[in-house]
Amino acid sequence: MVAKCANPQCTRKFRQLSKGRLFLVPPESGSSELMWGTNNLTDYCYWLCPECANQYTIGRVDSALVVSRVGIQPRSSEHDVLFQAA
Repeated sequence: MVAKCANPQCTRKFRQLSKGRLFLVPPESGSSELMWGTNNLTDYCYWLCPECANQYTIGRVDSALVVSRVGIQPRSSEHDVLFQAA
């Protein structure tokens, strides 16, 4: 479940769905559609608070989930990595 802003540098807590931006980021490309069924939908949901949502976006680079500035092509080595699959 979403509890706080997905930006690792932000500590704002999630309180209202109407504030900020909610992202649904699917499993890695190349994963089978069955992978969607093995986890809860909330395992793929990430939220950016209103301030971060104006400057950042969330995307996937290979197996890593990254927060990157809007308009910049994300690369896991240059951005905050939210999650790196083992």
